[in-house]
Amino acid sequence: MRTKWRNFRTVNDIPLRYKFLLIYVLSILLPIIAINLFFYQRTSADIKVREQENLRKSIDRATGELVGMIDESVALSRMIAADDSLYEALDRTYQSPVEYYNEYHVFLRDKLTRYMSANILEVRIFTNNDTIQTGSHYIVMKDKGTTLPGIEQLNQASGDILVIDYEEESGFSRGKRISVIGKMKTFTSYANYAKYSKIDLEVNRIYSILNRETNSLQLRLVDGNNRPVVSSARFPADGEWSGDVDAEYVLEKSLGNLAYLDGWKLIGVADTRHVDQLLNEARNSILWLAVISVIVPSVLIYFILRSYHYRIRKLSRHMEKVRNERFDLIEIQEGRDEIGGLIRTFNMMISKIHSLINDVYKLEIRHKDLELDQVRTELSMLQSQMNPHFLFNTLNALLVVSTKNGYTEVSEIIKSLSLLMRQLLSRSDNLIPLQEELQFTTLYLQIEKFRFGDLFDYTLDIDPQAAGKRIPRMSIQPLVENACKHGLQARKTGRLIHITAQLEESGLTIGVIDNGVGMEQDRLRQLIQDVRSDQAKDGSHVGIRNVYRRLELFYEGHATFTIRSEKGSGTEAGFHIPADRL
Repeated sequence: MRTKWRNFRTVNDIPLRYKFLLIYVLSILLPIIAINLFFYQRTSADIKVREQENLRKSIDRATGELVGMIDESVALSRMIAADDSLYEALDRTYQSPVEYYNEYHVFLRDKLTRYMSANILEVRIFTNNDTIQTGSHYIVMKDKGTTLPGIEQLNQASGDILVIDYEEESGFSRGKRISVIGKMKTFTSYANYAKYSKIDLEVNRIYSILNRETNSLQLRLVDGNNRPVVSSARFPADGEWSGDVDAEYVLEKSLGNLAYLDGWKLIGVADTRHVDQLLNEARNSILWLAVISVIVPSVLIYFILRSYHYRIRKLSRHMEKVRNERFDLIEIQEGRDEIGGLIRTFNMMISKIHSLINDVYKLEIRHKDLELDQVRTELSMLQSQMNPHFLFNTLNALLVVSTKNGYTEVSEIIKSLSLLMRQLLSRSDNLIPLQEELQFTTLYLQIEKFRFGDLFDYTLDIDPQAAGKRIPRMSIQPLVENACKHGLQARKTGRLIHITAQLEESGLTIGVIDNGVGMEQDRLRQLIQDVRSDQAKDGSHVGIRNVYRRLELFYEGHATFTIRSEKGSGTEAGFHIPADRL
């Protein structure tokens, strides 16, 4: 029992990373490599056995076709030897060539042509009857150059039929010849002259049989004297046998045990390039299979073990922090397995420790009260930017002076401004119709128009359906004021502000566009950062920041505030209120 415990202690001392690596190597990598090596060896052996079997079938098929050609010629030779009428015509002594030619045209002319077939090139009969005239099918052996090839071997052979090969050097068809020659001595009553039949096989037909398997097998026909007769196109030369040809891919097949085929055989040499190609294809397939079978499990195991190892390390590090009195939560996706359960339990423990140490409940209540006070204070500050009594007193003073001096336009503007401000201060609702907000904004634009004259102009593109929608008070005018102050101030002529309000399915979109100097992207990013911060760096852009803060407070973060600008192309500022908040 102690020995087993010691073994477990040895395993427990190994780092987790090396345990995973050991499991991967011993349980996945080595078994996959061993299985694929074994599979490759068995596949290679099966390919070699299958190819050898195919070679044996190929050489058997070729041997059968060659023997069939020879047997057909032998049968034809015996048929000719059994034709008594042919014996009688060849054994007759003709008194004159005219008498022979009459017999030839009447009887002998077509006697042998009926035996012709696709496997037979020519059928001839040789005789020493000098009263016959040498012609296409009947040859007199006493004539010059008309000796029957192989006649000496035939006379010495025990049988009446012999298969020979030789080179034809005369006549119209020169070249390699394979012939079946036979003695015609069946009828002893017609034995005045010697008679022999000679049937030439179609050599091209033999070539086609040998070349049929040229992609995988090279064949050579060898006669009884072990001399090559016919070979396929790429049969190895004699000097190449020892080096390039594997002995297990050289096959010999005898054509038969008959006397006229004694020693004739067919030699087959396998094209090892074909076998090598099959082995290479098998090796590549198994290699790809091995690569895939290694990569896919490896990737899967990597991600699984990485998740396991990563979370274990996180848990270990945070427990080390706890020992150093640092109570930090583990901010990762725990998962639903056992490790995730440990992490969730650890986080719960840390949360309870925080609660006990800091008395979180009371702090949260106090924090919420402070937040409510801050919101109320900020709303009051935003909505009460100026003292109304001071404003009205100032406007009345300006109105009196303008009327006294005859400044009619200024007087009208001050009257309108006073009226609108009274309406504004008289309403307690913080949301007003868009149309009312545009009236305030138009008033400010008229003041700017009065100030700059023809150097400034403005346009409004308002969706009629959006006019009645309620928006926070003073949410458009500060954007217009910012555009006039920062965007158009540096522009000398052609100052233009365009205000748009479009009601869509997604909500209400409002934009203020100027054709001012614009700003660079770095400055734009800094402006957006200042607007969204609790307090701007330099105290500028208070109006835009107020609009942003009011939208955040009224719509609880659901409204979006955007600013887009390009250097030299103007600036666009606006906001979008979702449809469910209108």
